[in-house]
Amino acid sequence: MQKIIIPLSKCIPGMITAQPIVDLQTGTTILAQNVELTAEHIKDLSHFIHSDIWVYLDSFSQVWNLSPETIEKYKTYSNALNKVIKSANQDNSIDFETFEKLCEHLSIDFKDNHNLLGCTHLIKALSYDTYTHSLNVALLCMLISKWLRVDKTTLNHTIKAALLHDIGSINLSFDSMKVLKGLTPEEQAEYEKHPIYSYNIVSKMQDIEPVIAKAILAHHEHCDGSGFPIHIREAYLSTVTRILSIADTYEILMKQHHIFDTLKILLEDYITKLDPDKLLTFCNYIATYYIGVFVTLSNGQIGQVVFINPKCIYRPIIKINDKFINLYEDASLNILSIE
Repeated sequence: MQKIIIPLSKCIPGMITAQPIVDLQTGTTILAQNVELTAEHIKDLSHFIHSDIWVYLDSFSQVWNLSPETIEKYKTYSNALNKVIKSANQDNSIDFETFEKLCEHLSIDFKDNHNLLGCTHLIKALSYDTYTHSLNVALLCMLISKWLRVDKTTLNHTIKAALLHDIGSINLSFDSMKVLKGLTPEEQAEYEKHPIYSYNIVSKMQDIEPVIAKAILAHHEHCDGSGFPIHIREAYLSTVTRILSIADTYEILMKQHHIFDTLKILLEDYITKLDPDKLLTFCNYIATYYIGVFVTLSNGQIGQVVFINPKCIYRPIIKINDKFINLYEDASLNILSIE
């Protein structure tokens, strides 16, 4: 049996609680550990503030896999965003009413963490382009905003900035997603101009707030001034920009690395570049969603992640049969891949 965290909306009768479910307001235990959930339990729990709970399952993939309806919704949003961006690149304007509804419905249709994270994995099975990348970044921004508990206005601005942040990439002489495979020095110099191209388009749209346009311009800037295109520092980066930068960086890294290598890169290479407090919050939260996954280690063995080590979240504790391996203490082993 695997212990994983899932939204209450994904619970079904027969699942077993993996830890006590507690009312955070009163401290009262609502349901004990090792209780088999019934339909009545799930209905009663819906009256409390419990979006995610720990349960035991026979298969991690049973929960991680998305429903056909969710996959179709994702494709619909990707196609809708494609049309919005293409129309904007034709005349530097968008159908703002359509765009506003897209943003509003996105936050409704993908409001639980399972669907948000699941869709970021779905991309691996679909074509990957600027539109799917931007949609992914928007979903991640929604997740980060939830964990940071930002206000509704900031959330709205962040979603819009994420959906439009690479709108100027069409002006590049190459596909912007080539960044995943590596760019020549000439291409890199051109790539570093795409935030300016995007800003020039979005800043001319009457219904787009200035904070959104500025976040788009600065989404590759770093707190230490090492970013691009204008090398501004922390004091000039808004909350919207900081959330967008984390989501964009994570999304690109996850197309090149598995989750634990991605976390390692973020915490070692980007801790002074991105907002450190927001980055740590994001990494600590998202790591817990990978408890229960199976991994292949560098010695060829396959094991299951059973605990995220708070001292080093990208080197978890792995269970292989009845043996536990603490990767934080055993530096000779690494995670090669997620099964």
